[in-house]
Amino acid sequence: MEWIMIHVNTMGKAFVGLTLPMLLTSAVLIGVVLLVESVLRGRIRAGLRYWLVTCVLAYLVLIPLLSLNPPSTHWPTGGGSPIAILRIWEPQTAYADPTSSTPACHTHAPLSRPATGQTGSSPVSNGTAGSSQTTLGGIGERPRTSGLPDATSRVLGPFSWQGAVFLLWLAGAATIGVVLLGRAMAACRRLDRVPAANNLMNDILFYCRKRMGVQGTVRLKVGPAGTRPAVCGLFRPVIIVPRNLAPTFGSRHLRDVLFHELAHIKRHDLWVNLAQNVLQVLYFYNPLILVVNAAIRRLREEAADEKVLETIGDPDHLYTQRLAEIETITIQDPPPSLYLIGVA
Repeated sequence: MEWIMIHVNTMGKAFVGLTLPMLLTSAVLIGVVLLVESVLRGRIRAGLRYWLVTCVLAYLVLIPLLSLNPPSTHWPTGGGSPIAILRIWEPQTAYADPTSSTPACHTHAPLSRPATGQTGSSPVSNGTAGSSQTTLGGIGERPRTSGLPDATSRVLGPFSWQGAVFLLWLAGAATIGVVLLGRAMAACRRLDRVPAANNLMNDILFYCRKRMGVQGTVRLKVGPAGTRPAVCGLFRPVIIVPRNLAPTFGSRHLRDVLFHELAHIKRHDLWVNLAQNVLQVLYFYNPLILVVNAAIRRLREEAADEKVLETIGDPDHLYTQRLAEIETITIQDPPPSLYLIGVA
């Protein structure tokens, strides 16, 4: 128990030493990035602004890794840095007397006489050894400290405040992670019950996939009427469209939806969405993560629309008009858990 408490306090000190500076630097970085993105809005492509904002996610991932494994010897390793805090103490080869003010040190037997295991300076009487038994050089001997409590019966002190903060973060991240994982698994089970599309819709998907240049298998499923179109799945993507989309507007609007969802697959947005959810669990204490994720979702949709317009070659206002018509029948948003495994 004492060993666990010591390690928790050590990790807590490292956690606090890394988290507090990152809160300040990430706040400054997020403010600057969002300001630059708003200034560049309308001047450069949404795809470039999208990757600019995702640099915040890269910062949140790389800085803790670089703090644990600095790339050069010039990385700060002083007593206040996370590197020095995370150093576990060296195994002790000599024990210090708790009643003595002299620090423990390694001693070596003199070379002029062999070490016999006895000091030889005290006489032996009544068959008992009056000399103190030692090992070679005093190494490995634990002195007898009569009157001191045994290690197993010592009263353990409380955790340090850094250790308590670390335990609170660990409990919060574990709780949120388990909840989100359960919701994602429930969404996967729900998707398994959604029926597959018919042959005609699959032929349209095949045409759109070839024109968009998406390799691999992409499945198409038909959800309940009014469901907002979405794509999910990292290795085997699945596109979900509402049942009343094609009967209401025809194949042209269905192609627009498929092109849009295929653009997310082409741009690897599903993997960025996964990174967003993981970082939101790890940095749940930072409310600015919600602001960054909202900006990334907005720019992701704009960048996907740009990719579609490049592919189909239609004027912007015609494509926007068709998407607006599709919005009129999507009265039901995807379940919240669907955002954990896909993008709308």
